[in-house]
Amino acid sequence: MIHIFGLKNCSTCVKAQKMLTAQGLAFQFQDIRQVPPTTEQLKNWSAQLGWDSLINKKSQTWRGLTDQQKQLSNEADLITLVQEHPSLMKRPLLVQGDRLILGLDEKAYQQLA
Repeated sequence: MIHIFGLKNCSTCVKAQKMLTAQGLAFQFQDIRQVPPTTEQLKNWSAQLGWDSLINKKSQTWRGLTDQQKQLSNEADLITLVQEHPSLMKRPLLVQGDRLILGLDEKAYQQLA
């Protein structure tokens, strides 16, 4: 099963869902504002992608953080920060088993089965 983590009103997340639907692929969408990622999920994702990839430092949410919050580097603090501000995550994040695709990557989506 393919899982997409994102925001329901995010145009890129909507495009990702449309692409998967067009390919006839079943997926489950999770709005990260309604159900934030778990600590375990964030640990796994950051281990594979790195925090610099996982956190969108160009987002409006990032710009609204305090300087102290922007300087956090401890994993536990970063997990808490993303859980409190889920829109900090780059999106969509597509998860299929151990495979992660961050962002809208049409070629990678076409290789899904």
